[in-house]
Amino acid sequence: MHYKQFHMNKYLILIAYVTVVMQSFAQKNNTFVAGNIQDLSNAEWIYLSSMRGGYKDSTQQNDNGFRFELDIPEGEGDFYILRAGKQDKYNTVFIYLEQGKLHVSSKTASLKDAKFSGGNLAKYYNLFKNRPQAGDTEELYTQFAEAQKNNDTEKLKTLSAKMTEQRNDQKQLDKTFVLKHKSSPAVVYPLFFTLRDRDNLAELGEILDQLTPKAKNSVPIRAIEYSIKTDKLTGIGRTALPFSQADTAGNIVSINDFKGKYVLIDFWASWCVPCRVENPNVVAAFEQYKNKNFTVLGISFDNPGQRNRWIQAIHDDNLHWTQLSDLKGWKNEVGVLYDIKSIPSNLLIDPNGVIVAKNLKGAKLEEKLHELLGKPELETGTFVIKGAVENSNKATHFYTRYENADGQSVSDSVPIFDGVFSYIGKVSSPTQMMAYFGNGHDAAPNSYEQYLICYVEPGVVSLSGNTTMPQEITVSGSKTNDEYILFNNLIKQELDAFKPLNEEYSQLSAAYARLKKEGASETVLEAKLAEFEPLKERMAPYQKNIKEKQLNYIRQNPNSYISVGQLRYYVSSLSLSELQNIYSQVGPTIKNSKMGKEIGEEIAKLKAGSPGSPAKNFTGTDINGKPLQLTDYRGNYVLLDFWASWCVPCRKGNPHLLKLYNKYKKKGFEIIGISDDDRNHEAWKKAVDQDQIGVWKHVLRGMKMDPNGGFDRSEDKSEYYGVHTLPTKVLIDPHGVIVGRYAGGAGSDADLDAKLKEIFNY
Repeated sequence: MHYKQFHMNKYLILIAYVTVVMQSFAQKNNTFVAGNIQDLSNAEWIYLSSMRGGYKDSTQQNDNGFRFELDIPEGEGDFYILRAGKQDKYNTVFIYLEQGKLHVSSKTASLKDAKFSGGNLAKYYNLFKNRPQAGDTEELYTQFAEAQKNNDTEKLKTLSAKMTEQRNDQKQLDKTFVLKHKSSPAVVYPLFFTLRDRDNLAELGEILDQLTPKAKNSVPIRAIEYSIKTDKLTGIGRTALPFSQADTAGNIVSINDFKGKYVLIDFWASWCVPCRVENPNVVAAFEQYKNKNFTVLGISFDNPGQRNRWIQAIHDDNLHWTQLSDLKGWKNEVGVLYDIKSIPSNLLIDPNGVIVAKNLKGAKLEEKLHELLGKPELETGTFVIKGAVENSNKATHFYTRYENADGQSVSDSVPIFDGVFSYIGKVSSPTQMMAYFGNGHDAAPNSYEQYLICYVEPGVVSLSGNTTMPQEITVSGSKTNDEYILFNNLIKQELDAFKPLNEEYSQLSAAYARLKKEGASETVLEAKLAEFEPLKERMAPYQKNIKEKQLNYIRQNPNSYISVGQLRYYVSSLSLSELQNIYSQVGPTIKNSKMGKEIGEEIAKLKAGSPGSPAKNFTGTDINGKPLQLTDYRGNYVLLDFWASWCVPCRKGNPHLLKLYNKYKKKGFEIIGISDDDRNHEAWKKAVDQDQIGVWKHVLRGMKMDPNGGFDRSEDKSEYYGVHTLPTKVLIDPHGVIVGRYAGGAGSDADLDAKLKEIFNY
């Protein structure tokens, strides 16, 4: 190349570069938003930002008001958010901006009442704002909020129906509005805010086809057109678009890995409150149908840096299925592929990879699965709790206690997120559960009223109500619990009357415990114990009525989990023959349940401790440290006295027992006291001395604590004889055969007196 030509080319390049730079500097802003907000302090900030991100600016007012300047290319009109001062729903307004001017004037920071003027941008907004209305939406929402505050479920139901009807009416009015103004960009407002319906994109496409190019030349309309186009590719009846993404362990998982199964592709995020609220429904559906060729594939819209939050939400919400995410938020590649604009969203794919349903929420998901897969099939013994509660006391966790399918005591908890939670457990049959709502740092409640007591059974159980009133929580889905409610309603009158007495009893107990902790004297403690007696007398009539009503129910409905479960509380109150008669009417299913077997075992123990049965031998160390064995007393009549230092009726009966001992000892009569004081030897010895009953033999019951905090009953003498109430007395003849039992439904002290008189003829 010649030297002169080279320099000429270099010169031309320089001119071109300078021209481009000059043109860029010459570009001017073409969109202006200005105005005056009279009641807003000049110190407050005014914000303008794009709904889709990218543009964000702020300014303060001066004497001339405020002003924003933007450069919006032709055809790039979009929605922006204008906010005056601190975040509030009343001082924020959504406005459509394209090239032009907009003037905003308001007497207050409440922009919902602002006036818009200055050209086409104001014309578009005002046209939309003043369009025909189906009703007073704000009034309906005010009434709805009031009904929520008052927990008025009936009114909420009525208002929800009205709101749905009003929304549908408004859609019809807005369709008319759009077709009337089909050449105006103003149609972007109703198309974006009221008519954009992902479940009816085909109809929306028909409306868009009637608009002029000018009306459609904006970002929101193009986004709707893209959704319509994508819907045609991902609509019901279409084959699901292929994708793959990393799971929680970083392994790449493809949708094709699930061929041959029904798959619910579930779009959600840990930060998405509606998603977390919907999760219990998905959990219930998964647990019921996972054994019927169904699974869930989660796609999370969690943001960069939120991996731990995503993993924690999976754990907290019991999402036991494959979870994928690229942690790109709304730009999740699978979400973009399927044009997911809102979450929660889902697609149901059949075994051939064909989309058969979309956006199945609440009960609709289970209904569709039932239609496709038939009756649900939970794993044996599995129960799922779906909780949706009004969390007035801001509880963080739902705590539960029950006995699982392996017979182990379970104490567990799950986090509560915005009033919802899911819990999955296993039981062998209908099982009583105690639960409460609390915060992680608080101890379990001491008050009975703070517990929810209900029956769970294999299946899905729903809980609803207010966490401040656990006993009024509505439990649905458990037939056994329905019967339990009926059972409790029989004694509601007595329980209501009994409640203040029970509170008084609790206060007395607390006062006694406090005095004991403070080291009060025996005289003071005995005086405090004496205060219980008149209270017990006042409680007795209600307790008697409760007992009679519950026993009548059990007698009339023996083949019932509730009857069998409650019967255990009355084992010591009924005769052996009546217990055996009731149990004989229990069917094999309930008899073979854990509760049924326990009652059978209790009856067997009671029989072993009742007249006609050989007395089970036992050994132990007596109160003086010497070995003791029951069989050493063969040849004598032996009375086993089951008692305790803390048992007031036991202690009251000791003087009479002492008289009997002194009366018959020389005739071959012996007493062995068996005390339930394994955890307080000093109190046992002290009571023996105080009551002057050291003249006969004394041993401890023999119940121990195991290393896991449970009870070791291998040497429990009360278990040998089926003793569950104190005092209980068992009389054994010289041959080691039981000839009398005196407690509850088995006999009284007067019966014992008569028996001894008969035996010794004295």
